[in-house]
Amino acid sequence: MRALAFGLAAVLALLAMATTIRTTDVLLGDVDAVRVGVATPTACSERGPVGRWGVGTSYGCTADVRWDDKTTQHVRFQPGQLTPGQKDVPVFVSTRAAGVNDSARWFLAGPLAVVALGLLALWMAGAAVLSVVPGKKSAKPEEKWAVSKEDVKATPVTRRVRRLRLYAWLGLAAAAAEGVASMPFFDAPRRVGGFVSPWPELEDAWLVDLPSGVLAGFAVLVAAMVGLVAESVHKDAARVVRYGQSYLDTKKSLPEKTTWVPTAVIAALVVVSIVKASIALPSHAPVVVWLAGGRDAAILAALLVITVSTRQSVRDMLGRLVRN
Repeated sequence: MRALAFGLAAVLALLAMATTIRTTDVLLGDVDAVRVGVATPTACSERGPVGRWGVGTSYGCTADVRWDDKTTQHVRFQPGQLTPGQKDVPVFVSTRAAGVNDSARWFLAGPLAVVALGLLALWMAGAAVLSVVPGKKSAKPEEKWAVSKEDVKATPVTRRVRRLRLYAWLGLAAAAAEGVASMPFFDAPRRVGGFVSPWPELEDAWLVDLPSGVLAGFAVLVAAMVGLVAESVHKDAARVVRYGQSYLDTKKSLPEKTTWVPTAVIAALVVVSIVKASIALPSHAPVVVWLAGGRDAAILAALLVITVSTRQSVRDMLGRLVRN
């Protein structure tokens, strides 16, 4: 029953991924166009309502395209781009494929969503297989300070472990925030000779203006590493609870106190990012643009709140664990 549930979840995640690929123009390629023109569909085949292109009805069309250089061409468009009966639809072709030239808003957000759904589907499929196939338990070397899974689950979650876990979730949120903030930045038709953003002020509003997707990739990597450290710290806490002072005696000397310097630096960055966005963005900008411009300020503010609210010295943490 468990394997069936995980298998069904994996299928649903794959369908969601396929639907996202179709509806967010993930397969269209670069944000810059090689050619632009207008297209009139001549023949279309219906796809759906459920299939390799996800959920919903779409049409794969061939069309006569009149390019801006006055040449014409018969072009095949992927499902989700054109529908029967349309005429003189603005289109473009990139180095990868041809598509409707309405907006490039999904240029970064679409691939990020597809990667997330793909990883979710892979995890669900793996869980389904492991639920059916019994794993072989290999002999593990004897560990001096061994703790069981039950020991770890029974160990209180200290503020330090909670901080690390929240940092990991914040890393994933930061990746999502970059994708969402990119949408108003890329919300314009593609053109030959280089894409032009409707809100170039956003580049000045962001505290860190890295190439598209770099911040998201780095944030996910940090989230994975911090998540592993959090579980390691929690396991170490379980050893303290089980073995007490005898285990602590094997550790190095503990720091006497914590410092507020990192917290002050984060607070200063929050102020700088707010001021930078306020100066860069015009007062008439829509709310969605202001939210996108405040991306870095929101992430840093969340980091500051987590850091302050989960503050705990090593000695205080160990004292509470020993008393358990």
